[in-house]
Amino acid sequence: MQIISVINQKGGVGKTTTVINLAAGLAQKEKKVLIIDLDPQGNATTGLGLSNLENSNKTIYAVLNGSKSISNVIKKTNYQNLDVVTSNVDLSGLEVETAGDSRRAFILKGELTAYLNDFRGQYDYILIDCPPSLSLLTVMALVSSHSLVVPLQTEFFCARRINTANENNRKDKNKFKSWFKN
Repeated sequence: MQIISVINQKGGVGKTTTVINLAAGLAQKEKKVLIIDLDPQGNATTGLGLSNLENSNKTIYAVLNGSKSISNVIKKTNYQNLDVVTSNVDLSGLEVETAGDSRRAFILKGELTAYLNDFRGQYDYILIDCPPSLSLLTVMALVSSHSLVVPLQTEFFCARRINTANENNRKDKNKFKSWFKN
């Protein structure tokens, strides 16, 4: 099982499109895929035909604020082998709500670990669609992931951002090294 985050601090570079298309391709190859929409805009949610206006107690926000487990918020899509944990705008308040939690960067990793301990083998891939920023949500995804995909446009300034993303990933992993098991 692989957890892959699709990140770039710039918007409009195709993160959500990459997540949806990669998930669809893997699902067609009979791989079981879970998308986690970690962007408060909820475009992966709507891109899969679901509403990003629903009650927050059925989204990733409910998982990250501790009121639900991942298994309670997974939704089926119209596509075989492809499920989603939806998002909505309420997720944008999480950073302020968890300001006093020194381990807040590890909330998603803890929830994913608990889910995988109970439901190992349910999915071959978990793809995380990240917001266009280096916010807490993106750090949560980085900490939780086995690998990253960084879509970018073929422009000079976009190519420079990949170095920034790599450096930030290295710094985050070093900063939290004692909390990483692998």
